Amino acid sequence: MRYPKGKPEPIGLLNRVRLEESGEPLVHLRRVCPGIRVLRPTAVPYLRERVAHMLQRARLRLAPGYDIGVREAWRSLDRQRLIYDTYFERLRRERPELPYAAMRRLANRYFAPYDQKAPPGHSTGGAVDVWLLDGRGKPIDLHGPGERFASAATFHPRLPKEILDLRLLLYRTLTKEGFTNCKDEWWHYSFGDAAWAVRTGRKTCMYGYIEPPPSAYRSKDERFRREFLAK
Repeated sequence: MRYPKGKPEPIGLLNRVRLEESGEPLVHLRRVCPGIRVLRPTAVPYLRERVAHMLQRARLRLAPGYDIGVREAWRSLDRQRLIYDTYFERLRRERPELPYAAMRRLANRYFAPYDQKAPPGHSTGGAVDVWLLDGRGKPIDLHGPGERFASAATFHPRLPKEILDLRLLLYRTLTKEGFTNCKDEWWHYSFGDAAWAVRTGRKTCMYGYIEPPPSAYRSKDERFRREFLAK
């Protein structure tokens, strides 16, 4: 079977996308997606309203016995900075022979930089990290062997067919609703942000950085830091 190849999304292309902000609000996922499982205690369960409705339609489209859970939705720039810098420091320790530019490219592959014109997708409310769930609401392991980024590419050629087919199920379900997938992270989908524009060949996007309602965000950065470093 031939699996989709995906499209590169270098930061230079993301920065050239013109923002035409729609002004669409963030909504709480449980308002639009009743019964949805938010799988991480550090997640802030808000997405742009249209994106939340798209996610709910994707859930309803799935065959009986499956559901879609959310690991990450909206994310603050402060938290994005924490994630990015933590990973970059790990690269610096593990790959000290690499020049700075090479480390930046590696970090940018998995974590959107916070110091560029194009805001990180999660900070726009247009990006969501998902997981395929079984009929009991339990996450299905779609990682391959080894460290999680070793087989993070959505259709990594050396993955077992059963994992690739389940990733394809998730991919087809979400893309039919208008989402696009980051080819280097099987779990990351977005609509309306700069990455979506690059993947679809558009010159403009409709979602820039946005803050949720004041009551929505409870800072858990230190807890997240402990969880991230423990992995």
